[in-house]
Amino acid sequence: MKIGASGYLKIVHLSMVNEILHLLRLLWLPIASLCGGALNTIAGGGSFLTLPPLIASGAALHGGIVTAQATNTVALWPGQLTSTYGFRKDLKEHRKHLLPLAIAAGIGGAAGGQLLLRTNNHQFGQLLPWLLLFASILFVLSFPLGSWLASRTGGSRSNVWMFFGMLVVSIYVGYFGAGGGFLVLAVLGVCGVQNIHEMNALKVVTAIVSLGIPVVTFIVAGRVAWGHCLVMAGMAAIGGFLAAHYGRRVNPTIMRWIVSLIGFVTAGYFFWLRP
Repeated sequence: MKIGASGYLKIVHLSMVNEILHLLRLLWLPIASLCGGALNTIAGGGSFLTLPPLIASGAALHGGIVTAQATNTVALWPGQLTSTYGFRKDLKEHRKHLLPLAIAAGIGGAAGGQLLLRTNNHQFGQLLPWLLLFASILFVLSFPLGSWLASRTGGSRSNVWMFFGMLVVSIYVGYFGAGGGFLVLAVLGVCGVQNIHEMNALKVVTAIVSLGIPVVTFIVAGRVAWGHCLVMAGMAAIGGFLAAHYGRRVNPTIMRWIVSLIGFVTAGYFFWLRP
């Protein structure tokens, strides 16, 4: 049976569409990793960009959703590490807080990583939207509340609350990570850190520890899909470095509203996904 010119053109068109779709599927994970590394540095929530394409790429086929999540955590960690260099000046104001925050982040992250390896994903999926909604509301309120607390304490920061707040939040970060940046920013805001760039600098430092310990745990446990992880890690590192360098050019007020909007949209998305 002969194929006419129009039929031939349709076949060529469908072939081109399939090739384009295939190319987009190949680029989805690297591009999402680049953007996720940048978003983690600026505001947090990069996992929401990277976990869906990671699962779609087949990373969870042999180890389940926990393997995909563990791979996601390991892959995004280099982005936190490279972004530290861009925030080095913002950390000078908070040098005395770095060690206590790192200790709190380390203890919490270790506990969260162990919980992930023993997790019931269905139960966590039901809880996640509420955690994100709470974090988003707290972040919106954190700046006026932080100013009020500073006025009541003569401008000093509540180091005790900062330590225990970071400890609790880091359990969540080590467990799932996605949206943990909102919680960290909220804790810092309530405890009196008002400059958004200083908040992001402290967030990145604590993420290096709270995610770094689970990273080692997941690698030792053999729960990392390395073929996907290496591609993601390289792109996330580039994204984190670029965001730390250029992110400070964004107006702080605009940055706060962007963070809040991302939080509410992400919470709404997970409420929509619930059965």
